[in-house]
Amino acid sequence: MNQSPGFPTVARPDPAATRPLVVSNPHAGEDVPDEERPLYLGDVDALLRDGDLYVDRLVEGAEVYGATVLGTPWSRFVIDLNRLPDDTSARSVAGTRARRGPGYYGDRGIIWAVTTHGEPIYRRPLKRREFERRRDRYYTPYHDRLAAELADLRERFGSVVLLDAHSMPSRAARMHSDRSGAARADIVPGDVDGTSCAPWLSDLVEQWWRDAGYTVRRNQPYRGGGITRRHADPANGVHAIQLEVNRALYMDEDTLEPHDGLQTLRADYQQFIRALAEASLAHC
Repeated sequence: MNQSPGFPTVARPDPAATRPLVVSNPHAGEDVPDEERPLYLGDVDALLRDGDLYVDRLVEGAEVYGATVLGTPWSRFVIDLNRLPDDTSARSVAGTRARRGPGYYGDRGIIWAVTTHGEPIYRRPLKRREFERRRDRYYTPYHDRLAAELADLRERFGSVVLLDAHSMPSRAARMHSDRSGAARADIVPGDVDGTSCAPWLSDLVEQWWRDAGYTVRRNQPYRGGGITRRHADPANGVHAIQLEVNRALYMDEDTLEPHDGLQTLRADYQQFIRALAEASLAHC
């Protein structure tokens, strides 16, 4: 398999400090390979407002608290790691058909054909070989490494927690599932309606952020994406939860520049990871 250098990035704790916690950071990357750029209709860097900018700063250093942290340098507009592998449409990959059902996004699936405002991204749909090349280089290695890290920790501790870290616009855009323009909570934990993890994990995540002074709305509007749905297996000790943080807490959504709130949120996020790491050990 042709795996890009440094992908995925993995930060591990000292062996003695290791906790049964993996933090996945799939959407903070900004890089687009030069060979892919000619396919885009406009400036691919302008798509960053639909990326999870600065989430890497929120989780950076989590290995100090015993977490294993996975990340990627690649933009979600190369391939979206938080989608199911067969989530395509005729507008994104030629010759395919959009699937219906929970966890499928179609035109905003593993290859985004349109932005959250419905604007086209590509000059044409990707050919199947172009899609398969991207999948093999930029998608499969991440999921393979994530699965391996979870399996290793589950074998060592008996169970493991997966935290999939994301950010969200402060208000819904036209293509989002909630009402366009609707204001969102500060924090949205997604446990796929209680099916991706044990109740103690969902309750801990929600209560921790409420106690820290944030508004929390579980599963609304994000229940959990491809990573949570694909890797969760609570019956066999793999407990997965997605965490969305409101971008207005830490950045200007128009200029895409971070503001002073980033430091405050980072400090809280680090303490949350510390608490989650210790709780994961206590519940294993």
